[in-house]
Amino acid sequence: MRKQRDLPVTMYRILLYISRMKNSDDDSRRLVRIERATGIDRKELRVYLGKMEANELIESIDSGKKGRGGHPIICWNITESGRMWRSDLGRFIQLGQRLEFYPESFFYLPSDGF
Repeated sequence: MRKQRDLPVTMYRILLYISRMKNSDDDSRRLVRIERATGIDRKELRVYLGKMEANELIESIDSGKKGRGGHPIICWNITESGRMWRSDLGRFIQLGQRLEFYPESFFYLPSDGF
């Protein structure tokens, strides 16, 4: 049986990472870097990013560069509505921690080394 990931925490981790990297170089907002920082499998992450972009929580930006396989390198930015949702999801996770449904580590990215 495949382990099912918690949706609010997954969305929060993606939005948190993209938000933190807003002022960093484009390379830090690529799929591979988001995958490493959030601990979400690349195939699953593509689905999340696509749905979040379709609902205007994030936006994709074509860097104009090509990857090793010839595919376009896409960078991601968080939108204003994505920032609001990140904040709301963070409050939901904090409530879950107070109610002892979520451990303290759910509020951090795996790359934070909590």
